[in-house]
Amino acid sequence: MVIQHNIPATNAYRNLTSNRSGLSKNLEKLSSGFRINRAADDAAGLAISEAMRSKINGLDQATANANDAIGLIQTEEGALTETHSMLQRMTTLATQAANGTYNSTSRASIQKEMDELGNEIDRIANNTDYNGIKPLAEDSNKATGSTDNNGKPLNMTMQIGPTKGEVLDLKGQDMTLKGIFSDLDTVSSSGASVSNTALTADATATAALKKLIDDKKVDKDQAGKDLTNAVKDVATRNGVKVNSSFAVKVSSQGVVSIEGAGSVFTNADAGATIKAALLDAYDSLDGVQKSNEYPENAHTDGKEYIQITSKSGEDVTANANRVVKNIQSAIDHVSSYRAELGAKQNRLEHTINNLQVTSENTTAAESRIRDTDMAKEMAAYTKNNILSQAAQSMLAQANQSGQGVLSLLQ
Repeated sequence: MVIQHNIPATNAYRNLTSNRSGLSKNLEKLSSGFRINRAADDAAGLAISEAMRSKINGLDQATANANDAIGLIQTEEGALTETHSMLQRMTTLATQAANGTYNSTSRASIQKEMDELGNEIDRIANNTDYNGIKPLAEDSNKATGSTDNNGKPLNMTMQIGPTKGEVLDLKGQDMTLKGIFSDLDTVSSSGASVSNTALTADATATAALKKLIDDKKVDKDQAGKDLTNAVKDVATRNGVKVNSSFAVKVSSQGVVSIEGAGSVFTNADAGATIKAALLDAYDSLDGVQKSNEYPENAHTDGKEYIQITSKSGEDVTANANRVVKNIQSAIDHVSSYRAELGAKQNRLEHTINNLQVTSENTTAAESRIRDTDMAKEMAAYTKNNILSQAAQSMLAQANQSGQGVLSLLQ
């Protein structure tokens, strides 16, 4: 028998230390709910779960981003609903004005409501705001910059996923009166001039006319005849004889030329009227004709397209019918943008569903790696607790075993 080393006690103490260490880890896992509380618990599992946590955070924020984008779209949609309603009211008013039972006073009253509706369309577009962003304001979709959106064109990129490429682009759109008629007048006479021998148009209008010809929306030969007839009609009304050789030609490239025009403009006063008529006819080659009462430079805010009344003796019924046609184009313009918004909203709703499912599945996978299996851990805790108590008891017994040496020393 030896007393320098109590091997049974040492063994019992080692087992007690081991059991207590296991019991401490069991308590930590049970109290925290995590199987991995430090890298030492499972280095590989920790690395995988941290990557998953990062992705889950990104997915959850992307879901919030997509919901914010839907909020922006719904704000635009609410405004455009009223814009559509007002355009429909304008159609009713223009059709009413075309009726022969109305006199000039009645039509003037109708025009007042038309103008007020136009002002309200502008107000709604320029004041629709979402967190300081004005997606419908004038110039919001122009590359030259916006005065309403911090001097920059409005191109909103929505981050709808946790990685760089998962984005949705939403461009602002000018929905003022000027903006909703913007695609109506593609051939503009603002950059055109007429001399005794030529009609010269700028490159923009020429390119626009060429596109209409290429798209077969305008027949170049018929366009030339229309321009020729417009001049002859006005000349006849002004008592000016037109040279028999006079003709206007339109090439397949959208270039307009005049032949034999010299005698048309011999009368200075009539010549100015005929030139104006030729410019108006050129401007209307795209199907849009503005009222002579509101020439190209008189209005640049879109109101020239909703003018019914006239002081220059124009056919008011024709003006009203032209306004109806113009408004229908504006309605189509607004409908097109609303359709784009609706499509993006539907896409975002599917995006949100996908993000939520992905987040849920990734969270479940992360849970399987990181979270404590409470039942399993409780069983291990019970085992280690019993073993710890047993080891403590055996350590006490082992420490008593050396007492037998004393009997030998008596």
